[in-house]
Amino acid sequence: MKLRDSRSFRPLRASFLSYKGLKVLWVLLLLGALLTVRPVSAAAHLVVSPQGPYRTIEEALRVAHDGDFIEVYGGTYHGNLVIDKAVTLAAAQTTEGERPVLDAGGVGTVVKVNVPHVTVRGFEIRNSGSEPDQDHAGITVNAPFAVIEQNRLDEVLFGIFVAQAADSVVRDNEITSQARFETGRKGDAIRLWYSPRVLVENNHVYQARDLVLWYSEGVHLVNNLIEDGRYGVHLMYCDNSLIENNRLLNNSVGIYAMYSRQVELRNNDLRGQRGPSGYALGFKDTDAVLAQANLLIDNRGGIFLDGTPFTPNSFARFENNIIAFNDIAVTIMPAVKGVEFSNNVFWENVEQMTVHGGGGKPTANMWQGNYWSDYDGLDADGDGVGDTPYISEKFFENMTDREPLLRALLYSPSAQAIEFAAASFPIVKPQPKFSDPQPQVNLPALPIESTRRSAGGMILTAAFLLALACGAFFIAYREKTMENKLAAPRDAEPVSPVQVSVRNVTKSYGKTAVLQDLSFELGAGRALALWGANGAGKTTLIQAMLGLVPFEGTIVIADQPVKSKGKQVRGRIGYVPQQVMFYDWSVQSTLQFYARLKRVSAARIETLVEQMGLTTHRAKAVSALSGGLRQRLALALALLSDPPVLLLDEPTANLDTQARADYVKLVGDLKQQDKTIVFASHRLEEVEALADEILWLDSNKSPRHLNLEEWRAQVAPMVELTLWLANGQRERANDFLNAAGWQSHLNGHGTIVIRTRAEQKLKALRTLASNGFIVDDFQVERQSEVE
Repeated sequence: MKLRDSRSFRPLRASFLSYKGLKVLWVLLLLGALLTVRPVSAAAHLVVSPQGPYRTIEEALRVAHDGDFIEVYGGTYHGNLVIDKAVTLAAAQTTEGERPVLDAGGVGTVVKVNVPHVTVRGFEIRNSGSEPDQDHAGITVNAPFAVIEQNRLDEVLFGIFVAQAADSVVRDNEITSQARFETGRKGDAIRLWYSPRVLVENNHVYQARDLVLWYSEGVHLVNNLIEDGRYGVHLMYCDNSLIENNRLLNNSVGIYAMYSRQVELRNNDLRGQRGPSGYALGFKDTDAVLAQANLLIDNRGGIFLDGTPFTPNSFARFENNIIAFNDIAVTIMPAVKGVEFSNNVFWENVEQMTVHGGGGKPTANMWQGNYWSDYDGLDADGDGVGDTPYISEKFFENMTDREPLLRALLYSPSAQAIEFAAASFPIVKPQPKFSDPQPQVNLPALPIESTRRSAGGMILTAAFLLALACGAFFIAYREKTMENKLAAPRDAEPVSPVQVSVRNVTKSYGKTAVLQDLSFELGAGRALALWGANGAGKTTLIQAMLGLVPFEGTIVIADQPVKSKGKQVRGRIGYVPQQVMFYDWSVQSTLQFYARLKRVSAARIETLVEQMGLTTHRAKAVSALSGGLRQRLALALALLSDPPVLLLDEPTANLDTQARADYVKLVGDLKQQDKTIVFASHRLEEVEALADEILWLDSNKSPRHLNLEEWRAQVAPMVELTLWLANGQRERANDFLNAAGWQSHLNGHGTIVIRTRAEQKLKALRTLASNGFIVDDFQVERQSEVE
């Protein structure tokens, strides 16, 4: 057989050799790659401190790889930090406990997280920008699986903004917004946006706007303390959400859910929601609601339901909740049906249930086995269930459902007469709003778990149980009931358009006329400054409004004439004189004494102690307080009964600059809460900060009733505006102002002084703000117009 020429095998041999060569090359490349990639266990530990090795966090991030641990020691790190690697950024644990500070200097967002699996832990984060349309925040998370924990966020517009960052964790943070803004202008403490399955736990949120959960299903909100905000928690399009073991105190609204399904609320404690609506729990167009073992205490409204449940086959169930001392326990829109209330405690609410606007069917919702403090039936067979149904059919309540203004007459002789007529004459028999066929006559077991995190809550629960065990329960709560009854006309009624009316008032001492034909009106949320020299009649007018001195003419306060109903009028006024005299008791004892006189609860004391900044001073003797703290205590006493009108007779006359500024801020906050304020003052900056109108009193001229612009033009043609600016901006701002034509100079106190006409000072502030300068504070002083 003839063999083939060996040349015929060459292409095959070449092909085989090429394949072997490529294989070897591939193995070599793979080995090289493995040698250059660090295993997960070899994550680097990078240290940032003012002494190095890395002096800025940005330096460490530039050399870091995913999975590295960056430890940051104390110091202030300026700028806007962007994290674009999956690292753990953590504050170093030191014996001094000093937190490293991340400070954006008032520009933009402090920290942005742009990649998954980032942890930010243990920092003080402050001074974000203040533009709400740009969402300036302390921390913005833009990627999933982030952990934001144990940070303190202060002077940031928004706190933690979690945007499209699923499966993240926000826990153990302390968050507050920028103090210079009123509540509606602040940012949200925590905002979730299209971020499902996020855990929000153990955070303390205060003096921010809202805690917002939007378009984020499967959210778990647990063990948070949320206080002094607008909406405590606002859910929208958040299906399968669980909210449990949270405390919400003194917000405008507690928890409000909208357009969501499967919302569960358990063991939450909601107290003191007292905004215009003031609901502890609110639901709009929400399905599959389950609310169990919650405490809803001392709110304007306990539960509000609109379009809930939203679909016919869905449900809304309220079980084992305590709903106590609210103005209205449950408010339902007329079309609501299918709600179930079972085994709840309804205790001493001013009104147990109202149908907003009237109407609705008594059988539209199910009420079964609840405990009612105003049930007057018997339990003859001792089975714990009333022998007759609990029926809500008070005729006057039917009237207030249709005409809410009539709530101003609750507990009045008129209301009692109407109820007597309804009971006596069947022609006016009221329409029942609902009935509970099996009311409990024994108080159900209380959900003590819901207050376990608070010593105060534990004491309250223990006292509650102890009172039930003995007859003292009824004595203790009779005082609270009386307080609610006395307060109900004021709390429940809509704000009157005119709270103070003074008509043709004249007051003379002998032949000397102090007030001459004085007239004005003042509405809710408005402030009138009494301006004039000593002896012009400012204090006399305040005394006349209190009914303490006789006068000619008419004064009406909160719809009560001073001359004929002086005692009732004084009950609706909070008064702070220039000189306040106290017994030498402690702050706490002083508040308790006057609260007892006014039949005010301990809860009101706690609210005012916090609001007035007296928490750390409550054990001190009054004689040991500074002038500013004494005036705060006087203001707290004036506010004990939550009066609609405040009369302040030069309360800051003897205070230093800082104490004066703090006091004015407190009064400004009260004005935002719809208090009507009349105050006497000699200080331009106080009038500028608080007054809507000015009454200029002069013993030699007729009184002048001026708006703010008219008063400015007359009282201070030229002013000196002293400005405190953010760090590092003073010299640049002064150069800018002079270049722009303002008369500006630096002084020796770290401030800028601008001399300008009174009507131009706000323009100066706006000019600085619009060009990026941050004015932390300012003071206005009158100057002579002549150089």
